[in-house]
Amino acid sequence: MVTPCLSQKRKAAAKKKTAPVVKVEEDTKFEEMLDATQKVIFIDSVVVDKASFLKAYRLTEETGAIDTYNHFFNSNEQPYATVYVNQLGNKSWFSANGQLFTSDRLNNRWSEPLPLEGLGHFQRTNYPFMLSDGLTLYFSAITDEGLGGLDIYVSRYDSEAGKFLLSENLGLPFNSDANDYMYAVDEFNNIGYFASDRRQPEGKVCIYTFIPNQKRVTYSDEQLDVNAIRSRAKIMSIADTWGDGEARQEALQRLSDMAKTAAKQQKKPDFKFVVNDETIYTSMVDFRNPDNHKRMSELKDMYNQHSILAAQLEMLRNDFGNANADEKALLKVQIPGKERKYQQLTAKIRQLEKQIRNSETRHLNQ
Repeated sequence: MVTPCLSQKRKAAAKKKTAPVVKVEEDTKFEEMLDATQKVIFIDSVVVDKASFLKAYRLTEETGAIDTYNHFFNSNEQPYATVYVNQLGNKSWFSANGQLFTSDRLNNRWSEPLPLEGLGHFQRTNYPFMLSDGLTLYFSAITDEGLGGLDIYVSRYDSEAGKFLLSENLGLPFNSDANDYMYAVDEFNNIGYFASDRRQPEGKVCIYTFIPNQKRVTYSDEQLDVNAIRSRAKIMSIADTWGDGEARQEALQRLSDMAKTAAKQQKKPDFKFVVNDETIYTSMVDFRNPDNHKRMSELKDMYNQHSILAAQLEMLRNDFGNANADEKALLKVQIPGKERKYQQLTAKIRQLEKQIRNSETRHLNQ
């Protein structure tokens, strides 16, 4: 269950009674960054369990995907690390043991991880996210130069030098003296997210949803006093960032449309079976002949075995090119055997498909 962040709960009361501003001694690094506080419209904020906070991120397929290291790599070695995979599914960036790595998917295998170079000197890095340009990388790290805990940083890849440029602290209001992390942007819908521990109880985290700026705009250009800027830098009330509310309402509509699209994508058909030029079945209930329910189950199992055999064959053929003489002799026996099984299964699939198609056509014509 998600609940509004603390700042949202207080905004109604704040309208009724404005408390006097009490000036407190601010952290030196915070004060140094204050004048450069970015003007950001925060659409919403929710408090969720830290253990499953990634579920609060709504990213479309065009944006790529975020996952935990342990789930993605079927491991239990990196409980806090995350993985970002690009929209094509062929490149990943991830954290392991406090460092950032990248890997490419080649022939259904992930290549040997390579460390990201040039980012700077950090005590620990995690939560990578790459924009669609394949060059702009966001991540979080602990460093003596930060505001405290994890801060969000951005870097860009220099293709000529073959490494990343020195990272920049994203500044206020994205960072604080608490942990701030997992900055991600859906560029196609102009929706951004990041997580923060600020003002949250143990085991909870606040997910802020915001509208990314195309160009950096700061509050120093606004007619705001220092206390108002300080409040926005700390995100004391997201309502203070809404202005006339029009941009926020448009963003809320985009979020609603994204949710509807995601719901449709989750309702993908179980399969697609072509009966004839005009009829395609996508569910067991579509079959008119009851005997075809069992046949279709057998056919789906055959499809799965067929895919496994195809992957095994591809792997063996790739291994053959890098094998020594003894290994090649063994592969020359294994590969033809797999090929025979693949061809036999292909023939069985075609025969069963024909049987299902013919019997179903007869029922449709009755």
